[in-house]
Amino acid sequence: MPLKAKRFMKRTLLLLRKLFFQFISIFTFFLRTKTLDKSKVENVLIFTQKRIGDTIVSIPSFRAIKENLPKSQITVFAISYIKDILDRIPDIDNIVTYDMGFSFFQKAKFAKKLSTNRFDLAIDLTCDYTFEAALWAFLSKAKYRVGYNTYGRGFLFHKAVKQKKEPIHITEKILNITRSINLDTDNKSLKLSASNEALEAVRQDLQKNEIGSKDILIGIHPGGHYPTQRWLTDRFADLADQLIERHQIRIVLLGGPKELELIDLIKKTMQNTPIIFLNQPVRNLLALIQSCSLLICNNSGPLHLATALGTPTVSFMGPTIPTRWWPQGQDHVVIRKDLSCMPCNEGFCKLKTHDCMKLITVEEALEATDKILSKIKKIRS
Repeated sequence: MPLKAKRFMKRTLLLLRKLFFQFISIFTFFLRTKTLDKSKVENVLIFTQKRIGDTIVSIPSFRAIKENLPKSQITVFAISYIKDILDRIPDIDNIVTYDMGFSFFQKAKFAKKLSTNRFDLAIDLTCDYTFEAALWAFLSKAKYRVGYNTYGRGFLFHKAVKQKKEPIHITEKILNITRSINLDTDNKSLKLSASNEALEAVRQDLQKNEIGSKDILIGIHPGGHYPTQRWLTDRFADLADQLIERHQIRIVLLGGPKELELIDLIKKTMQNTPIIFLNQPVRNLLALIQSCSLLICNNSGPLHLATALGTPTVSFMGPTIPTRWWPQGQDHVVIRKDLSCMPCNEGFCKLKTHDCMKLITVEEALEATDKILSKIKKIRS
């Protein structure tokens, strides 16, 4: 099926879903008449989004809940893939995970079991159109449930939050869910650290590659969820080679199962030999990025991991809405072309040119990287 037809089909199905859910909401209207008594909240259940980047930018929301409900026990229901990140967030007390291979009905059954915990409040942090987490919140039988009313999914909540149309950073977008029930924080920082065990495991791996504490290690993550989010592989290879020759640094290519081909292609294209870091546990990914002096990447999960871990970054942004996904904090350089077709926010280029990434040159990336490396060398000298 052509891409345009798929988009039309998706929009049509979501519109039909919205109309159907709006009809059902007539019968759940009584839910929206209930108000939350924060003084009675002892057990909180949170449903997170599935990706690494979404989990990182949710950190202020976890903080907002804990700051306003300090005596409460916060339990997070999440996919097992992000557990290593959740383990490092101090505001979370308990984590309940399901496996990536679970079917819809297995997850529903698992979520229903949560009802035995008698949760006072369930918060769904989902920002997109997906329906699953809203259903899990309903099945948990929490006394009060809140989440976004995207495409009619709010009929299962006591507080169905309306999304604002103006573009705001994703951190603020997620925080607006907790703000709707007066749970906010002044501290919007994304702060994370790897475990000592993971740092030691990575240190030993780096030692095997003859990398010590005085060496400058630059990580390169060439992946991205959609093709439009990825800079060209041959340019990653060229950039890596030139950095090695200019600065006598070491390069580590990192990624997961989906980046196997990308990393293999970059490795084969390079004139120098990089270190390869593939299919490692997320806890080790945290430790590696924290051990890097700099991460060069696309706008993807590892970028936001780096911002939380305090590692400087140079990143390439394609058609993503910049206001929403710009990396937070200092020492982060974003290279982006402001074209007339941007931000289309599409996963596949409608014009089939991919100019938003093709027009970003190796020279631009070198200039940005050189500036950060000069700062790093000054600090070390």
